[in-house]
Amino acid sequence: MLSIADPHAPVLDGSLDAPGGFAWWYLDLVDERGNGIVVIPSWGLPFLPGQMASARAGEGAPARERPSLAVSVYEKGLPVYYLLQEMPCAKTMREGHTLILGDSMFVVHDHALVVQLDVEGPGGRLKGRVDVCGVPRAAGAKGPLAHADHEWCPFFGPATGRWDLEIEGRRMRGEGSAYADRNAGRADLASLGLRRWTWARVQLGDRLRVGYVIWPRDGEVEAMLVDVDADGQMDARRAEVVVGASRTNVWGLPWWPHLELTAGHRRMAVDVRHRPDESFFYQRSLASVETELGEALGVAELCDVDRIDAAWSRPLVDMAIHRPSGRSSMWLPLFAGPVEGRLSRLLGA
Repeated sequence: MLSIADPHAPVLDGSLDAPGGFAWWYLDLVDERGNGIVVIPSWGLPFLPGQMASARAGEGAPARERPSLAVSVYEKGLPVYYLLQEMPCAKTMREGHTLILGDSMFVVHDHALVVQLDVEGPGGRLKGRVDVCGVPRAAGAKGPLAHADHEWCPFFGPATGRWDLEIEGRRMRGEGSAYADRNAGRADLASLGLRRWTWARVQLGDRLRVGYVIWPRDGEVEAMLVDVDADGQMDARRAEVVVGASRTNVWGLPWWPHLELTAGHRRMAVDVRHRPDESFFYQRSLASVETELGEALGVAELCDVDRIDAAWSRPLVDMAIHRPSGRSSMWLPLFAGPVEGRLSRLLGA
């Protein structure tokens, strides 16, 4: 269902120009207390209102026409800042290794990643910098779940990073384990055959481990375990997966508190401990991850493709999108910017 791309290769050819195509870059940092940050620059992000609906109708716009930037900041496992901004201007350079979105920049090097943030949203301006240093991933790895029109590209092996932000005079600093990758497709998620996916990542000493589980639109569940060691060598193997009993969140989204992947002697058991972000199609979790190498705090995500951009939920998603050069919802202050003071900002607006 997805191919593993070479970290030195350009972004998947055609993904920015194909109708319904997409490309997003993902960075997360988290420490043992649940403090952290997530940054997602993207082109044609499927979660934007109307993006998936138009693709389903055969009218998908090229990804290049809808750049966006998402920033989430957490303290003790709770969200304290969120912004998803459709950018009025953006460009990619160095074949997708340098991204410029408005006054912000996202740059991927062999062993490092640097993010400079400068965005104006509800509640004021966020400025700051994120620095990641990791083991450069070696080229040449191939994944067991291949799809010519969809690629996944982890950039590093074990990595650490730090963030230094200022949000309207409030300074926020931290450091923790880091993870970064890129996803790209030449068609929309539904056309690629995806129905639902979940993944988790954990760093144990000098090893990064990622588990991926994919529910295709047709056929059996597919899974793989991916290790990147201290030398940057990647080992990706098809895995057996066992999921526990499912639960449903307040939006009706099914999720699994426990899942376990095995590939030979390798094992990855993921137990969701805290869900700082969830909606009708997406869930982000902090999880206890146990492997044959030990146990540590990890990060997990789940996405249900069939529930993205549904007609009943699109107006709700639209409320949370900031458009500096266009129309934003009057309800935007209730969903974006610093969590503290959102109600007063809404009333003031």
